[in-house]
Amino acid sequence: MSQPTASSLTFPARQRRSCGRKLDRLLILGCILHWFLGSVAGAHDKPGQAPAVAGAHPSKTAASHSPDQHPHAPELSVASLGGPLQDARQAALFAPFSKQSGVKVQLHGWDGALATLQVQAQTRGDNAGGGSGGWDMVMMEEAPLRVACRQGLFLSKPLTANAADALPDSSGQDCGVRAWRMNLVLAWDKSRVDMTPTWADFWDVARRPGKRGLRRDPRGTLEIALMADGVAPDDVYRTLGTPEGVDRAFRKLDQLKPYIVWWNTSAEAVQIIDGGAVLMTSAPDDEVVTADQAGHRNFGTQWAQSIGIEVDWGVPRATTPERRALAQQLLGFLADHVHQPDPPATHPAMPSAQATGEKPPPGPPATPTPEAAKDTPGSDGHRRATLMMDEAFWTDHLVALRQRLDNWIDLK
Repeated sequence: MSQPTASSLTFPARQRRSCGRKLDRLLILGCILHWFLGSVAGAHDKPGQAPAVAGAHPSKTAASHSPDQHPHAPELSVASLGGPLQDARQAALFAPFSKQSGVKVQLHGWDGALATLQVQAQTRGDNAGGGSGGWDMVMMEEAPLRVACRQGLFLSKPLTANAADALPDSSGQDCGVRAWRMNLVLAWDKSRVDMTPTWADFWDVARRPGKRGLRRDPRGTLEIALMADGVAPDDVYRTLGTPEGVDRAFRKLDQLKPYIVWWNTSAEAVQIIDGGAVLMTSAPDDEVVTADQAGHRNFGTQWAQSIGIEVDWGVPRATTPERRALAQQLLGFLADHVHQPDPPATHPAMPSAQATGEKPPPGPPATPTPEAAKDTPGSDGHRRATLMMDEAFWTDHLVALRQRLDNWIDLK
């Protein structure tokens, strides 16, 4: 049987010439198949529309596709406070948003420090995507976020921001969208401490020898020092608002200085107690609870005279208009899904199951014992025992008191 030639085939002349007159049968059949499939696809595509994606629902747009399956999905760079909760935030908040919107969220952990944000802002031109260091949304504690807002690093009114709102906000009060509230608590390893310590016990290294952990930040640390020195929680900011009160806080820190292990991030606070570097430490409650449950440890948390700290979302002023719109879309999603006035009792940093649209586990809800309910983050007892941080005070005094603390630490 003679071999068919390209001239005997009924497909366009240009493709016929590309195949050649002396190709073997397999290559000829391949050219025919390529031409045929291209013709079929072209017949189904309407003018002005992109070719149909296999398996896609015809009524849905590209934004409804999974970002992992769509090479051109829009991206949003989000800086979230790191630590054990990073994966939990991804699963509970950002993955559902990406699934719903088609926007790919690139999640970055950071230390939450104002100095870090300032450095990132200076070098943002070297990063893709614009924003502060390439970040389009930033999670930050409220007082340093307000300071950064005054410095022009964040947009005012980020939910409705436009070009006019790109100007620095002299008050700094309108730059943040609430994320949640955390508490700075006294944490200890119950296997090494057989009591429930107070801040006064925290200072008593004679009776309880060992290192103590404190955050290298005047916020929270100076309040703790004053309460350990006998200042009532209601009087802390009246005291701290005077030069004599600040001196008193630093004199109290002088007593503990040789025993202090400083931490900067939530993850470090957990690491120093988990690794035995300290006997007790101040620490964010949510990180301690998460590490305790995940590692099956036996950490204790003292809620009396704990310090409540608001955590917000901000949108960097240098974010491009396109990404600003995506950030506003994500902020709207978070507002809809984390809508409770206070963090849920089950976990202070995550939305409730109802808020995320997930079904609760089958069966009646478990009723905590009185003792367990008493020790539940977000309980009424804990709220009454909490000193809420004065964000306005720290917005005005953070820079100066941070410098004084750094100088005091460096002074041998």
